Amino acid sequence: MSLALMISIAALVGVILLAAILYIWRRYYEARYDRTYMTQDDRGFRRALEGKVVLWDFDEQVVRGPTAPHIEFVALDPATGGRRTVKLMDPRTGAINLRPHYCAPLPFEAVTADSHKVIVDARVQFSLNRALLKHVYEIQEFSLAVESRIQSAFRAEIGKRNDEDLRTSLQEVERGAVERLRRDEDEGDEAGERGMALGVRFHTANFTYTQPDEFSAPAMSVSGAALPANATPEQQAAARALARAAGVLTLRPQQIDQLADVFKNRDPAALAALLAIMDMQTRQNIAEALAASGQLLVLTPQDLGLIGAAAQRDALARRVAPAPAPVPNGGAHHPEQRI
Repeated sequence: MSLALMISIAALVGVILLAAILYIWRRYYEARYDRTYMTQDDRGFRRALEGKVVLWDFDEQVVRGPTAPHIEFVALDPATGGRRTVKLMDPRTGAINLRPHYCAPLPFEAVTADSHKVIVDARVQFSLNRALLKHVYEIQEFSLAVESRIQSAFRAEIGKRNDEDLRTSLQEVERGAVERLRRDEDEGDEAGERGMALGVRFHTANFTYTQPDEFSAPAMSVSGAALPANATPEQQAAARALARAAGVLTLRPQQIDQLADVFKNRDPAALAALLAIMDMQTRQNIAEALAASGQLLVLTPQDLGLIGAAAQRDALARRVAPAPAPVPNGGAHHPEQRI
């Protein structure tokens, strides 16, 4: 064998080895416990990598680039206190974050069993499930799907309870929401085939809630349309005037239920104080209505709270009292009292 042939064979072997090394270097991926990669081929999703892997099949490619799914969620922004979008996939490398995160959807409405509206602010800790990343790959809007699942779970748990029971069962609602989220994942797995899993592990959930002030914010404006959230003081004053036109004390069934919750289990002294405050507020409403221009109101003594008043009873008793009898032995007479 000539020297030239041997050099040619050595050069060819060197080129092959160099190409193999380059191929391995470019197709080598290390998937750790907190990071993985999804791969795809012409048929779609193929697998989620685990451990140290070389993609020997040339048709198998890591999911990345502008055509990759948008795997993101809404979280709290510590700097501003608002919301921000967090990406779980690096579009450049295709690396997927498997660490636990807190999803914080925008506040949403829920309704209790006794038809009270509450505004829920929820926080749910979750992480992507490596074994179910096929569902993450197939979901078009991952962020919307997670938020909808969270809202549905909390609404279902809150809807089981009256508003007065909700205040004392926050932990039960949180446990029930997490259990419902986990159950939906299990039922949506391929084995169950009763829904669609999101490819997510749910760990913890917590929430706070507020109730709209239905007493100070009437639902209708002067024109009859809904009062906007950024209503001016003039619009709010006009809405209050319209609410008074329906009556001095006009309450919806939900408001009456709220008042009943306030009066529940009160001692007599506290109950009397609450009733006195309501009485004073009603008299203030009457005074404001009387002071409004262009209105003609006909009020009875009952409306003004004069019937049964102590001053009225005392004056009436003095008016009907008999005149004092003459003093014997020519004594001086007291002048007759006139009212």
